[in-house]
Amino acid sequence: MLKRFLWFGGGAFGIILIVLVVIWNKATYLPSWYAESVPTQSVTPVDETKPKELTREEIWSKVSSTLQKQASAGERVGKIELKADEVNRLIFSEMQVKEKVTSDAKLEQIIVGKNTQFRDGKLVIGAVINLQELTQHKELQGGRGDLAQAFLNLPIVKDRPVYIEVEGTPIVKNQKIGLDSPSIKLANVSMTVEELSKHLGISQEFINQRISRERALVPMSVQDVKIQGDTISIRGTGTAW
Repeated sequence: MLKRFLWFGGGAFGIILIVLVVIWNKATYLPSWYAESVPTQSVTPVDETKPKELTREEIWSKVSSTLQKQASAGERVGKIELKADEVNRLIFSEMQVKEKVTSDAKLEQIIVGKNTQFRDGKLVIGAVINLQELTQHKELQGGRGDLAQAFLNLPIVKDRPVYIEVEGTPIVKNQKIGLDSPSIKLANVSMTVEELSKHLGISQEFINQRISRERALVPMSVQDVKIQGDTISIRGTGTAW
């Protein structure tokens, strides 16, 4: 009888241990693109063949120039195409301006990793967040000092950086670009806005404002937006900036 109890108890403990390992791996998940970007102590040679990342102003200048040429050629509605790395820069630069983060350096202290991809016609925006830094920046939380703290209070997260991913189909909203029916992934766990709201104790409205609102990513009155392969195609007319 004792042997059976020990066998059963040992088996139950093993199952619990496996479940805890799975939960730990999911909760502490960081994407491969972030792991590969973290510098090591060894000296890494500079890849001089890698193209320099354009700034928001440089991308906007390129967009405006393309639209002006098309307008001069008699096209009433212009069309521009952007790569994922350009959209990535525009998204997080817009966030810096909108959320009143004072500089690129400050934003990089809060968002220690960022990546935008095109996947099956959808826009996938990923960010690795330094929660300790986020607690110090009230504007980025919409004035809610407990947003980042809610994450930090989760014992399995603690002081670790947290991966947040938003995925949705790009659509036109008020002549800007927004996301339709976005889904959320926290670490490696997919969840709805309602579930995230319950976990963090913040309103669904607040979360939706952050992930679904239209964004002025390009100096255009946007009429149509669509992801085609490895580019995003945006149609519209140029605006002043």
